[in-house]
Amino acid sequence: MEVRPKRDRGFIDTKKEMLWIEWQTLARHYTDDQLLVGEWFYDIYQKYSEPIRQYHNVEHVYQMILNMKHFYQELTYPRTVLFAIFFHDYIYDPKSKDNEDQSIKAFESCARDLELEDDLVKDVKQMINLTSSGHYTEEHEEEKPRTRDIHYFLDFDLSILGSNHVEYTLYAKKIREEYSHVEEEDYCRRRAQVMEKFLKRKYVYCTREFRQFAEENARKNVQNEVEMLRGRAEHLSTCKLKQHTCGKDEFEDKSHSNAKSNLDGQD
Repeated sequence: MEVRPKRDRGFIDTKKEMLWIEWQTLARHYTDDQLLVGEWFYDIYQKYSEPIRQYHNVEHVYQMILNMKHFYQELTYPRTVLFAIFFHDYIYDPKSKDNEDQSIKAFESCARDLELEDDLVKDVKQMINLTSSGHYTEEHEEEKPRTRDIHYFLDFDLSILGSNHVEYTLYAKKIREEYSHVEEEDYCRRRAQVMEKFLKRKYVYCTREFRQFAEENARKNVQNEVEMLRGRAEHLSTCKLKQHTCGKDEFEDKSHSNAKSNLDGQD
């Protein structure tokens, strides 16, 4: 259930301004060093603006914060959630397998600069870690979950799964673009395996609110994508097999033709 503002020509600047206000307000709870606060914001904003990021970018952070604002009253420690939002994809390289570990290291550096308390740092690190393990907790199997901040954070991050068909299709397209280095058939099979894990859970979402408003759409979207990906992978595999067979037959036809010509040329 992503809350999407109306777009206009000042949309990009509006996003940056909002993120700056949120970061500044957050960081000023821990330091009066405005230069330090500004340096960290510049660094965070530059990271999320990298060209490779088609989905895991500034807008993704922006949408997560809008979701956080919508459920603000449900959060026990909103500052912890906000730090996790800013740093959960701080490092994002589709070719790397340790993005979350590197993002945690960056957060730890920021935590030292801002002198954050140990419990907050521990909780943020736990939130970031869970994004590397499929966003899965035991609460995904519970009929009546014990909702905590970490569950809202995970649902904010996966809110796009429960969006409408058009938005979900665009999301899937952006993810494919981020993995443009992966061969098509391989991507389809691996992406299908990843997304299928959401369908094997009792619930896609942890919180009652997201289950009520987004669970049905999320399952439908993910199921459709998995079926499309598997169908695409099978089609590509069949095409490759046919090309290989046709190539082999063509080679054999040429070999027979050449052999016949050689035999015809003999006295």
